Amino acid sequence: MRGDSAWAFQACLQHCHQTGCTYVIHASPSQQQAAQTCSDTCRRQRRDGAGSEAATGPGHSDGATAVDDLEVPLPLRIFRWSCADDCKYHCMRAVEAWKAVEGRNAPVEKYYGKWPFLRVLGMQELASVLASLANLLAHALCLSRLRAEALRASPHARASPLQAVVSPQPAPVAAVHMPGYGNGSRSPYPFLWLWTAYGCLHINAWVWSAVFHSRDTRLTERLDYTSAICLVAFGLFAVLFRILWGPTRRRRLAAAAAGAAVAAGLARHLHYMLRVKFDYGWNMRVCVAAGLATAGLWLAWCWATRHPGRHRMYAFLLLAHTAMLLELLDFPPLAGLLDAHAAWHVATVALTPLFYSWLRSDAAAALEPKRKDT
Repeated sequence: MRGDSAWAFQACLQHCHQTGCTYVIHASPSQQQAAQTCSDTCRRQRRDGAGSEAATGPGHSDGATAVDDLEVPLPLRIFRWSCADDCKYHCMRAVEAWKAVEGRNAPVEKYYGKWPFLRVLGMQELASVLASLANLLAHALCLSRLRAEALRASPHARASPLQAVVSPQPAPVAAVHMPGYGNGSRSPYPFLWLWTAYGCLHINAWVWSAVFHSRDTRLTERLDYTSAICLVAFGLFAVLFRILWGPTRRRRLAAAAAGAAVAAGLARHLHYMLRVKFDYGWNMRVCVAAGLATAGLWLAWCWATRHPGRHRMYAFLLLAHTAMLLELLDFPPLAGLLDAHAAWHVATVALTPLFYSWLRSDAAAALEPKRKDT
């Protein structure tokens, strides 16, 4: 049974709507007095009735709250906590605290599909917020370094900072030479624009991830999911474009067709999610399928071309998919802060430099003179 459907929680919620304070129906008077919490955002029941939001999750209000707003602490105002949302949070914490004190060996339950996190400075999931910001910073720094080195490099230079990351052993460069190279380009690496866009999409996704984990509302949820879906789709487009693009008209048409197909699939999926049904399970299946296709294409291409940085890509894909297994654990948050999803976000911070090191090796290969395939 979900925690939000339990009688103890619903009774507490109704009492909080009426009084602004928590009440656990099964607790003793001494426990009630010790554990009772009054919401900073509530003072009295609205004249037009209570309970209008009882069936929705915290942060999913439709604008109608069961109690009046009062002057609230700044963090709660920043993240727009309503009285009804505050009641849900405090009742959730009160019921779980009562279960722990009673020693009922009852498992920690989810409320409205989420674990009972400890709110910090108005933020619902502090660990995930901090991990999202760390990922954002990692992508910003790594992208800046990639662009600086790629734009500074010269195709005629004997030594380049980019070449330091390439394996010292000779490689069949013709297989990895950057197609579409031209002396008129601002950078000798013709795919710099592709990875710049990909890095910016990562930064955008981590911004909305931090916002969503700070405060789960209908709007922030849609923004988080939409940015993540676009990122997954662009990742699939990027590997297809990197593989297909070449100096011939046929290869460029193939790359353009692949991009159009991915864009059409993305538009269809977003239309279904945002206009038909926001289906979490379907979205997960689509994103997993796209992610596996992306990984498979990278593995096949790196192996077939004997790319000098292929071992970096192999390591990245192995570690990235291993880290995703954390999502399957789905354990209650440790100390009310760190759950499996937050742990996954923490793991991806360390993987970001590894991915960009592969991009730098890919850019370094563009500076090698063309030779016959061996």
